[in-house]
Amino acid sequence: MTDATFQVPAGPPHSLSPIRRELLSLLTSPDTGEPLSGWDGTTDEGVLIGSESGIAYPVRGGVPCLLPASLREAKDAATLAQDKGEIAEKRREMAARDAQVADYDRMLGLRLFTSAELPLSLRYLSPDPDHLMLEGGCGTGRMTAAFAAASRGLICADFSEESLRVAKTKLSPVLAQKTLFIQADLSRLPLQTEAFDRVGSFGVYEHIPTAEARARALGEMSRVLKSRERGGRMALSAYRWGVPQSWMAEREGHHAGGIYFVRFTLAELLGNLSPHLEIGQATEALLYYHLVWGRKPAAHQTEPVALEATA
Repeated sequence: MTDATFQVPAGPPHSLSPIRRELLSLLTSPDTGEPLSGWDGTTDEGVLIGSESGIAYPVRGGVPCLLPASLREAKDAATLAQDKGEIAEKRREMAARDAQVADYDRMLGLRLFTSAELPLSLRYLSPDPDHLMLEGGCGTGRMTAAFAAASRGLICADFSEESLRVAKTKLSPVLAQKTLFIQADLSRLPLQTEAFDRVGSFGVYEHIPTAEARARALGEMSRVLKSRERGGRMALSAYRWGVPQSWMAEREGHHAGGIYFVRFTLAELLGNLSPHLEIGQATEALLYYHLVWGRKPAAHQTEPVALEATA
């Protein structure tokens, strides 16, 4: 689907549950920030249209593709291999995640780690049945069902289309009804400001390829989080740098397929978070990851950040 502008004729109203309709109303254009309409929220295929620009965003397999233009534009393999910088790194990770999706859930170590990580992550998030939640970087959905069960409604964002397809299959019909999956970049979230009671992002931050992109992602997740006065709370985990990792692993590099990573000391991570969150608690109990929760500072950026990176 290209970015050509066109009009979609209005159709008859569709029967949507109130929570499904509410989740759809939170979607915005990643390019302009304007509201989107045109998809009934139930069909596998469709299109969402910018209310003013007319920019079209495809829906495939029930998942809106709301990537910014820099990540939507197709590139051949040869060009991709030669690209440098943030966008090139993200494109390579998207391709690697799509290619490796069948292997991801077979990782025994990851399944065992999740059994310890999930309860602690839920405790740090402290979700409530009345809450709307954003899962920033859901992957193949290793935690998604638990988040959906614990909240009133859930939006799951990831930029791997194949990972989203797998994650959708892990939800029961009841949980699927109150969960919306979107293909999106955390550094340019296509979502309304201060819409979510809870924002969680686990095992994602360390894969964002530049310090500038990581700062934008934190700014965006904080932007869509409700204010501290309204009870908003965010939890995040990231690769830990220290003993024993420093004995046996690289601090920064690429996993198989070209997936970038970097590990942080606790002081570094808290320093990166501090412009965007007032920290409530941090732990290294997971050893491999830091886990942190916090609330938005009283005065905080409330407008979507500009996408400054180039390929």
